[in-house]
Amino acid sequence: MTRSTRAFALASLIALPGAALLYLLAALGLIGAWPAMVHLTIFGWITGMIFAVSYHTMPVFAARDFPIPWLIWAQAAAWIAGTTIATAGLLAGWSPAAAAGLLLELAAALIFVANTLLLFLRGPQRATRPLPPPIPNQPRVDRVGSQATRAAGIALPLALLLLLASRLGWISGAWVLPAEHLATLGWMMLMIVGVAIHVLPRFSGRATRGPAWARWQLRCHAGALALLVAGLGLGWPQVFAAGGALMALALALFAWNVWPIFDCSLQVAGCRLPKAQPPISHLPSQKLPEKGGLEGQTLSKPTLPGAFQTGSHKPLEERRR
Repeated sequence: MTRSTRAFALASLIALPGAALLYLLAALGLIGAWPAMVHLTIFGWITGMIFAVSYHTMPVFAARDFPIPWLIWAQAAAWIAGTTIATAGLLAGWSPAAAAGLLLELAAALIFVANTLLLFLRGPQRATRPLPPPIPNQPRVDRVGSQATRAAGIALPLALLLLLASRLGWISGAWVLPAEHLATLGWMMLMIVGVAIHVLPRFSGRATRGPAWARWQLRCHAGALALLVAGLGLGWPQVFAAGGALMALALALFAWNVWPIFDCSLQVAGCRLPKAQPPISHLPSQKLPEKGGLEGQTLSKPTLPGAFQTGSHKPLEERRR
């Protein structure tokens, strides 16, 4: 793990207890603590950990290195500063600080998109590439996973742009909740979907139900996200309800698609538990080696490893003497 990746992971871990403290302050009635907690949880703790995992795993699966490493540090600086300033501004109710923090976070999100594109377009290739898993149709499933992660990368700056525009008064404050839905169900959930169908088959050696299920799940997810955001932002409850039903279908399709990876009742190689061994008391008796006058003696239990034998607390060498 590179130092820049550790910086993302460490900052996200610091944001977690910070969000918990803000939740406690919100429960005690502190005005501004609740929006600050929501923002720090989504864009601090969870987003930071996604950045860390992405920067750690993308070079491995792509077999490439980031061509401009200092851009990663630039993103880390903009993201940490922006999240801190935006959270403090929301807590204090100071809109200029919240807007400045959101602007820095938007810059960090755009740098993340740029770093990802540069990795695949200009990143120097490594000498060795990871072998594809011996799973039928997994390359086609990987392509769907890449589409999901690309959509997630688009959802993050869009969500931050909506939040910034609302904070600056360019659009109505009714778009704050759609922006948070875009961040959670778009950025976070689509990243989870894409990484899951790419990584889980490799780690488990077991396949999903196939690329067709993954494609339909992604189509339903994208359509539901558009309906949810539009329904909330424009005040159309019927559209929002339709988006919620479609999102439930999308998540059900995702669970159905990855279920064979976890279902050990299926007859899949490597999924059976080892057969339980009988207790020592039920094992057959054993003959001791014919040395030192112990010929023919039997024990009701097998000999234990080490210097001590069952039935005696004296070392073996003393018994032989």
